[in-house]
Amino acid sequence: MKNYKKNYGFRQRQIGKDYILDLRKENDLERSIFLHRLQLLNIKWGHKSDVSGKGTFKEQWRLQWDPAFSIDIIEKGTYGNTTEEAATKYVIQLAEEVNALADVCALLEKSIPAELPIAVASLIHQVNNLAAASGDVIQLMEVIPNLVNVSRYGSVRKTDADLVMGIVDSMITRICISLPAACTGINEDAADHLLELFAKMNDAVNILQQKDISEQWQQTLTFVAAGKNAAPVIAGYATRLLADYKLIVGDELVKAFYYAMSAATAPGIAAAWLEGFLKGSGTILLIDNDLWAVVNNWVEQLDEEVFTQVLPLLRRTFSNFSKPERRKLGEKVKSGGVSGNVLQKLATDIDSERARQGIDVVMKMMGYP
Repeated sequence: MKNYKKNYGFRQRQIGKDYILDLRKENDLERSIFLHRLQLLNIKWGHKSDVSGKGTFKEQWRLQWDPAFSIDIIEKGTYGNTTEEAATKYVIQLAEEVNALADVCALLEKSIPAELPIAVASLIHQVNNLAAASGDVIQLMEVIPNLVNVSRYGSVRKTDADLVMGIVDSMITRICISLPAACTGINEDAADHLLELFAKMNDAVNILQQKDISEQWQQTLTFVAAGKNAAPVIAGYATRLLADYKLIVGDELVKAFYYAMSAATAPGIAAAWLEGFLKGSGTILLIDNDLWAVVNNWVEQLDEEVFTQVLPLLRRTFSNFSKPERRKLGEKVKSGGVSGNVLQKLATDIDSERARQGIDVVMKMMGYP
């Protein structure tokens, strides 16, 4: 039980004390490993929290001793005489009791910073087997962010993350193959869930910064955006991501907008596509007057009954924007949708009465009474 008693310079305080550990320092790294192993053993002496602005080399812990931990230590002592031995056997036992891919990946994510090579190897083997047997692309997308977080520990903790990256690479390839089909024929709830997974998947790909993976992902986005039967909110978001990657720009982007927002497209489908495209930010409408004109013209051609039907979806879209963005969009509506310099040149050509009629419509879209 020597490693249970050794506390790496921590004092057993019943009043909480905060520590910020720099993982580049050997002593702080050892402390971190010790606390992570205790957490795996469900001995909650330390509680980890995020450190803003410190990067992945910093960890913040609050330590608060509870006399009841002595009983927990005795119970977990049956798994081994050191924290490494006990945590390894305990994790392997937990892994044998679960069959869900997400649960095993969660255990792997917790085990990497605890420096448990035997347990990690066992978990990676189990993840690989479960991923190979899984035909559910949604399940694979749900675990990718956690696995990417695991791979980041490789550089921080001098841990060999090649095995984890091999699994990530294989899973992303399978996701990219199956995803276009998974985006078709789904209801609104399923589309909303998939939309959130798209965002997390895109973040994970950007974190990895690997050319092959990025190219696979961007090719998949192209298929989804062009898919005629894809859920419109997903197709819209895929188009937005392609625009962010600068793969669709200028006239090509405007054409995609015109196609999705044309009069031939059912208003509900067009509104859902717009919600996906504008997910998270409406800044593109502020800086691109061509896209602004497409949206403005689409709204103008809606009759009152159809506009009333799609208004809730439009309000939900615009309500997700930040207050500064909504304020700027409101100002753009009042100015007729052009910048100040252009406005001065065209001031004499503005039909003030017609412009005034459109203000109420756009303000309702943005959620204002």
